[in-house]
Amino acid sequence: MKKLLLMLMVLFSALTANAKCDWSTLKLQQWNQRNLYKWYVSGKVLDDTCVDYMFMVYDFQTKKIDTMTSLRGICEVEFNKKGKYKMYLKVWNKCLKCDTALYREVNIIYFPNCKFVYNLKSTTGTCNDSIVGEMTLGPWTKGDTCWEWYSYMWNGPLLDSLSQHDWDSMSDYQLYMYYDFNDSDLLWYEGPLNSARIMKYKFPHDGHYLIATQWYNKCLDQDTFFFTRITIEACNTSGIKTFTKREPKLIGVYDMLGRPVANIRKDEIMIYLYDDGSTRKVISK
Repeated sequence: MKKLLLMLMVLFSALTANAKCDWSTLKLQQWNQRNLYKWYVSGKVLDDTCVDYMFMVYDFQTKKIDTMTSLRGICEVEFNKKGKYKMYLKVWNKCLKCDTALYREVNIIYFPNCKFVYNLKSTTGTCNDSIVGEMTLGPWTKGDTCWEWYSYMWNGPLLDSLSQHDWDSMSDYQLYMYYDFNDSDLLWYEGPLNSARIMKYKFPHDGHYLIATQWYNKCLDQDTFFFTRITIEACNTSGIKTFTKREPKLIGVYDMLGRPVANIRKDEIMIYLYDDGSTRKVISK
């Protein structure tokens, strides 16, 4: 009888503790770009100093679970292998001895055979001034309605300001961070139909042209894209050179967050501000 009474008291105590824990304000948001995933936890309940949380990822392939680090409620995970995963968020109140859990499933697909094949051609017989390109189907299979294809092309003062060495040697990530992808610099956009895989375009002038080809699975909200860099030169036949006004004066150097930079750090993107209000992004060497 005493043992039964003790068990009832323990059960009642546990139920009372959980009743005091209100998890209704907890929110778990997810963002992803290709195989990079970010989760963000928020809620008024987290203001309680008794409440703590932990992110974990379960790998269905290896049957292992790993604890993930987080910063200010944000957990970032890059999945490098095809497969199925489950992200767990465990939240507990150490004072009231109660907890809860939220989870999201992730299915990472593979993007084989994604290529962009192109040829440069001449319409004048003196220089290559046009392109004919084609995206492969990638992982698409007959009857699959999840796939979409997109192609883009940019050219503008920011890209043309790059030296040929920087244009050729910058990584795709560096180029992505360097360029602001202004709509005014967008020369070509096609998608999402299959017809977007074919690109036929005549370049209006010399310069650096950046082509992005994108394969997108709308059902899983996952994609991949490639950059192709084209340099067109010696096609200006007007014989007229444009003289520019004086070089603007440099008045400050800032990082990508807009903070003044005292010391230039190697391989980081710096924003140079000039007295005419213009800016220029430069990767430090």
